[in-house]
Amino acid sequence: MTTRSCLETRVDEILAQFVSSEGPGVAVLIGRGSKVLVRKAYGLSEVETKTPLRADHRFIIGSVTKQFVGMCVMMLKHRGLLSYDEPVARFFPDFPQWSRQITIRRLLQQTSGLSDYLTQEFWRAVTEEGRSFSQEDIIDWIGSLEELEFKPGSRWRYSNSNYVLLGAIIEKAAGKSLASFMKENIFDPLGMRNTLVGESALMPENMAAGYEYKSKTEFRRAPYTREVVGWADGNVISTVDDLFLWAQSWSSSKLLPMEVKAGALVPWNPLNPAETRYGFGQITGERRGVREVHHGGATLGYNAQLSRFTDEELTVVLLSNAAGIGLDRILGLIAEEMLGDKMVPLVPASLPHEHLMEKAGRYCGKPRDSTMALAVEFSQESEALNATLYQNERCLRLYELVPLSRDLFLADRATDSYLEFVRDYSGTVAGVRIKSVGRITQLDKV
Repeated sequence: MTTRSCLETRVDEILAQFVSSEGPGVAVLIGRGSKVLVRKAYGLSEVETKTPLRADHRFIIGSVTKQFVGMCVMMLKHRGLLSYDEPVARFFPDFPQWSRQITIRRLLQQTSGLSDYLTQEFWRAVTEEGRSFSQEDIIDWIGSLEELEFKPGSRWRYSNSNYVLLGAIIEKAAGKSLASFMKENIFDPLGMRNTLVGESALMPENMAAGYEYKSKTEFRRAPYTREVVGWADGNVISTVDDLFLWAQSWSSSKLLPMEVKAGALVPWNPLNPAETRYGFGQITGERRGVREVHHGGATLGYNAQLSRFTDEELTVVLLSNAAGIGLDRILGLIAEEMLGDKMVPLVPASLPHEHLMEKAGRYCGKPRDSTMALAVEFSQESEALNATLYQNERCLRLYELVPLSRDLFLADRATDSYLEFVRDYSGTVAGVRIKSVGRITQLDKV
């Protein structure tokens, strides 16, 4: 058995843990350099007709779109049509005073302070009330905001509103639609023939139907609406093959000079390792010592993950037609299979009882981030710490924590997630940082 067939067998085993032959599935492409090592699909593209999923099926890639938007902005800047540090007010002169404080760079790096339009209330209006929205509606809503959540550039907080505005700015600066600009300047030059910008509720040809999990074994067809497709925050539709072409382009000067592209990966606060390392629609981090540039995406019925392990010239593309399949875990298992010998070993530490008990309690975000919470409990049975992560009071993840030092705990090996407990000036545990490959969320102990 060759190394390549061994890898394919191992990928089959990994995907079997997440995908049923009777349900929605996942398309996988793993490549090194320009060579494809694994290209397969698992599960069904349409459950009702039991149509198998193929590797050439199209999917909405959600927020993986944001790096394409970042490239468009870099191209326009390179052509002298806009500047990273000019204010949003240039393009939206009727916006409130805060538009003079927010620059294009702040939008790209998610440090604008703008509230996210994509809330539970938004999805409730779409799925339960049957309301429809246009890009103009979203922009009008953003323009109606009386204040920002924080001073631009002082903090990082993910907001899809930033990229909806960027899409409109690209159209104003380029004098054409975002779809036309991307096709002419990115998709066509790279040969991405099966990629397009979704602009309507009309499902393109060769598109996998999207599904949502109601439970671990039950799922339902997701609606395919203009709101599900989204706008510049997530409306690119693509395939694993085309995303592999896109990933390869970052190691050449095909679209832009390499020195220009390098700016896209500079995090908003490069000198502070306690901040999320977000650039222009991409996150740069390390997976146990191995450099990874990545971004995920999700919308109703679809899920996407694109990761480039740049030092190893390794690309992993995962696209799913089910919201809820753990692509981050699949990615982690594939990465460990291929790069485990290059990763920093995890060595558990033995801690006394009191060093565990001091971590127990509830941790919450600041008032503006109050949707996220973490409960840490000591289990008498296992004599270990367990943690439950909540968002909007809904359980997201359960962790059995493994101590690596007094204040650093492994939460999830597959997703390379850690909890780093933070102390105040007196040495008392005062908060926790949830860390995962360049993404960092800080919560305070309450």
